[in-house]
Amino acid sequence: MSNHFSAAMLKFPGDDARLDLTDLFVFASPQSPGRTVLLLDVNPFMTGADFHPDAVYRVNIDNDADLQADAAFSFVFSESDGGAQSATLRYATGGRAREPEPAGDVLIEGAPVGFDATAAPVQAGPCRLFAGVRSDPFFADGEGAFHDFQFTGDDTFAGKNVLTMALDVPDDMLGPGPQIAVWATASVRRGGRLVQVDRLGNPVAEPVLRRRAQERVQRRAPG
Repeated sequence: MSNHFSAAMLKFPGDDARLDLTDLFVFASPQSPGRTVLLLDVNPFMTGADFHPDAVYRVNIDNDADLQADAAFSFVFSESDGGAQSATLRYATGGRAREPEPAGDVLIEGAPVGFDATAAPVQAGPCRLFAGVRSDPFFADGEGAFHDFQFTGDDTFAGKNVLTMALDVPDDMLGPGPQIAVWATASVRRGGRLVQVDRLGNPVAEPVLRRRAQERVQRRAPG
């Protein structure tokens, strides 16, 4: 599922593209039975070459259909240092999975973020982790969306990149049964506390529809 430009009027949450959750993918690992891949992308068009150092990016799992997180993987990142950045990954279950701050067991700390073609996954406890730049899998005619859906046939996202957090995890870390619900959140520190600024579960069409409605109102306005 994809959702670029999450805030109203096709803007970035908090006016910062690094907080814009763009894709969430969940699928069975193609190489290892009994494992699942969780993949979260942020920052359409790669408008900043790092993850937000004051943000908490989280993948939440509900495994008992009560609409509450029963497990959570939380990512936090260091400040950029000369083009280098590192990631810390935590895993929490039960009530700790619902705490706003990163909680639970540290699976890996100081993992390098990959910014070039040599980047590779690393082992993070029982999981495999990749964090870094990847080509954006999304495609769309952005010009058409911004101009009353008069499409040009061009892919606005061709050649563009996103920042990716990818995990290959044992199925038992997600829950005891075969069915789970998964959603992602991005929170950032404001005034000393974490504030959720984006959430991705199902694709959101509302910002595009609102933009189109505003353009029609502007065209009809006198003068």
